[in-house]
Amino acid sequence: MKRVILTTVTPVFVLFAILLWPISARGSIVDEVNARNKQIEEIQRQIEQYQQELDALGGQSATLQNTIAKLNANINQVQLEIKSLNLSIIQTDTAIGDTQAQIKLAQDKISLQKATLAKLLTELYRADQQNLTQIFFKNEKLSDFFNDIDSIRSAQENIQSVLNSIKATKLELEKQEADLEEKQNELERQKNLQQIEKRTLDQTKSQQATLLKQTKNQESKFQDLVKKSKKDIEAIRSQITYLQQNGVTAEDAVKYGQLAAIAVGIRPAFLIAELEVESGLGRNVGRCNRAGDPPTKSWKVVMHTRDHAAFISITSSLGLDPNTTPVSCRQIVNGRPYGWGGAMGPAQFIPSTWMGYKDEVAKITGHNPANPWSIEDAFMASAIKLARAGATAKTRTAEVAASKAYYSGRSTCGTAQCNSYANAVQRTAAIIEQNL
Repeated sequence: MKRVILTTVTPVFVLFAILLWPISARGSIVDEVNARNKQIEEIQRQIEQYQQELDALGGQSATLQNTIAKLNANINQVQLEIKSLNLSIIQTDTAIGDTQAQIKLAQDKISLQKATLAKLLTELYRADQQNLTQIFFKNEKLSDFFNDIDSIRSAQENIQSVLNSIKATKLELEKQEADLEEKQNELERQKNLQQIEKRTLDQTKSQQATLLKQTKNQESKFQDLVKKSKKDIEAIRSQITYLQQNGVTAEDAVKYGQLAAIAVGIRPAFLIAELEVESGLGRNVGRCNRAGDPPTKSWKVVMHTRDHAAFISITSSLGLDPNTTPVSCRQIVNGRPYGWGGAMGPAQFIPSTWMGYKDEVAKITGHNPANPWSIEDAFMASAIKLARAGATAKTRTAEVAASKAYYSGRSTCGTAQCNSYANAVQRTAAIIEQNL
């Protein structure tokens, strides 16, 4: 009989190459990441210097010279944030490539493990075709008989070992795939945030050019313009374009933003600005699960399973049809859907998150049950979330921390995108504040 001796299916040099690649290739990736992190840190220091300049100018009287200086500082700050975001985008692209390579390695590893398993099973099957008596009489020496028995036992043990390895590698693969999805979603948010910053830059430059043209560098004409711009709904309307794209008018944004913010003790301008920047991050708001949408846009497809029960509960309590109530779509990256949709209404709360706010919203608005598709209730939920994150202090530091928590879940987030997001909210709030 042929002895059942475990041999590796894959040549040693192939296994060695698979193990060595992550060490050699990823070493250069780590060096790239570290170099870019240093660049981003330096840019963040420069951004902070401009913020200090803006803070100093903010304490001075509103003169033409000071206003132009503030606009210049804003322009310089936004340009740096765009540069920082661009580095972050490159960073995320690199991380995505690295993760994709790790996924390929895990897939190759599983293929090799399956080949090993197939050979072991074949060898064991051949051994199982003969009983111990047959094996005994086919071996001339007693030692050969026991060697064959040991080989069969070893094969059985190795089959279990390979099965355990396949299971572990599959878990590793699933983790890498989830990591890839998260990075691709973050890349999309970074790109959208960069577009918001570019729009802000264009607006600020245009504002500066218009101001110089209207005043012709004359202080008296500037002061006249200051008086005229007070409580100007048109000025606010130009700052909440994303909210308007999602069906919230400037008038409603001001009305419900003020009501919600005052109710929980945060600045109305800050709340409106937060919702404006957040709605500009591109989640295809309310464009899935509508009447007539294909099955691929159904809430059952675009929404994470953890939110299914909550969504049914919310729509049922409001007397809404869960199959035709609009929710956000999944992100589309390079033509493919990633992440999860299912966020509801103007504030874009996912169902499971809404469940933690609905009772408090109902107490304040008197709407029981609270409705995430209602502007008033949605704004109130966002206001509560920001208040819980410390925005009631109404200082820049507190509001920046609250914005970071709103964006990433961590008030201490120090990434370029977190900083740019929080700064974008502050800039938008400053313009809205002067016109409320």
